[in-house]
Amino acid sequence: MTAQSAIRWGMAYGIAALAVACSDPKSSPGRDEETRSTATTVTWSDGKPAISIQCDTPGGCQTRAMAMCNGGNYTVITMTNMPTRGDMTQVRGPASTVVRCS
Repeated sequence: MTAQSAIRWGMAYGIAALAVACSDPKSSPGRDEETRSTATTVTWSDGKPAISIQCDTPGGCQTRAMAMCNGGNYTVITMTNMPTRGDMTQVRGPASTVVRCS
């Protein structure tokens, strides 16, 4: 009886963990733990709205930008500590970017 209860609880925890792992990145401003990023809406120097994203890892910035732009295209206005082709092996620390949805 105890073994069956333990198995049921284990399965419940497993399903809950899977649901959290498969959730979509947050598509609204604020903190998103899945991508480990924070997005805010800002007004860029040209007077147009843009999205500023600070993230713990560069991949989180890209994933969050896609979520904020509803999976659509976006234009990168500026980026800091983001890897470029040829230097992706260097660890730079937290990254940030400002994007505008296309």
